[in-house]
Amino acid sequence: MEYKYQELKINYLKVGEGKPIILLHGWCQNLNTFEGLIDVLKTKYTVYAIDLPGFGFSDEPEDPWSVKDYSNFLDKFCTDLKIHRPIILGHSFGGRIAIKYASNNSKIRRLILVDSAGLNINRGIKFYFRKWRYKLVKNYYKLTKNNVKLEEWFNKHASNDYKQATEKMRLTLKKVVNEDLRKDLRKIKAETLLIWGENDTVTPLKIAFKMQKKIPNAGLVRLEGLGHFPYLEDAKWFHIIIKNYLDIK
Repeated sequence: MEYKYQELKINYLKVGEGKPIILLHGWCQNLNTFEGLIDVLKTKYTVYAIDLPGFGFSDEPEDPWSVKDYSNFLDKFCTDLKIHRPIILGHSFGGRIAIKYASNNSKIRRLILVDSAGLNINRGIKFYFRKWRYKLVKNYYKLTKNNVKLEEWFNKHASNDYKQATEKMRLTLKKVVNEDLRKDLRKIKAETLLIWGENDTVTPLKIAFKMQKKIPNAGLVRLEGLGHFPYLEDAKWFHIIIKNYLDIK
């Protein structure tokens, strides 16, 4: 299905009947990543799975977006489609958006955050040294116009999220990745379930602990042996957790 937001064409899926639940995917993903989960949810809920702006079959924004811009998009989407008191499930980058939206909207039935991004954790001196060295060398190759060396350096040191993004979306990534949503967490009024792979190296488990402490009404399920994509790595176990939480028989 297609939804128009400003000048952007947004692709989304609507399936099932019942109370609404909205699925927000991670960076460089699309709504198809939730295919198995959708089959579970649609037996009791009306499921809205969105290709977020800049991903899947949805248009890219002309200018770099912030997390707030994505939250505003979600708010308008719910208003225009008359979605009232939804459950929102966000994975990774989608979790960022869900946090921002939930912090400014008390009419959310429940919030489910799966290995969510949103907190900038303290890193050691080695991390900041590598970051400084990366910028220094990158700028040097740009100044000397040594494109071959620049490409080699980029392929070796850039993150996978950055490599996979288009030029436009790289600017958005730079903008959103540095946004710390610590203050937003305290404003969330909805009952919140955190689901986390214990072996996640993208958004480590310590982020889940911090979020659990800061969100007023939050519980945490830790998944042993799983990483950043628990709903794909062990779909059967993940679906059992979701079924129990959302009372799906």
